[in-house]
Parts: sequence; C-alpha cells; structure tokens
Amino acid sequence: MSCNPSSGNLNLVDCLILNPDEGNTVAGVYDTPAVVVNVIVRNLFVLGGIVLFFMIILAGFKFAMSPQSKGKEDAKNIAQGAGIGFLIMFSAYWIIQILEILTGIENLI
Repeated sequence: MSCNPSSGNLNLVDCLILNPDEGNTVAGVYDTPAVVVNVIVRNLFVLGGIVLFFMIILAGFKFAMSPQSKGKEDAKNIAQGAGIGFLIMFSAYWIIQILEILTGIENLI
C-alpha cells in the first residue's frame, strides 16, 4: 500500500507510524476495539484524578477565604462532590480488578 497523499486511496491507520525504530503503525498497535477502550479508560481515570485534585484545592480555598457561612456551605458541597467522585472512581477501579481476577482476562483497564 502506498502512503502517498496524492494517490486516491489513503488509509491513515496503515501510514501513520507510532515508533519509527520499530515500524509500528496505528493499525498494528490498536488492532482491536478493546485496546482503544483500554487506552481511553486509563486516560479518563487520570483526568478524573486531576479534576478531583483541583476540586479539593478549590473547596479548601473557598472554605478558607469566605467569611460568610454561604461560602463555607459551597465549599462543603464541593468537597462532598469530590468525595463522592473519588468513591465512584475507587469502586470502579476495584470492580475491574476483581473482574480481571475472576475471569482471568488481563488488562481490562
């Protein structure tokens, strides 16, 4: 297959090379939908952790900087939301780990 853009049929997954030393193409690395889903889920966990961190920081600043009780109530609500989000992420991660052990399938996430 030719990776020339001027040719009519250009398939990018066969032309894009991820590692030039090994010659790995996108089609060779991400060959099944499960691999793509695993990459997306891993990155969503990282993104969720970053958002959680900033929510906790925001709640702390709101609590410390607001003299009124409304600001402290807002900080409490933000912290509760962050705590619930953490519990959901923690539970999801460990449910996947248990499923990996029970089914014997590796790398669900």
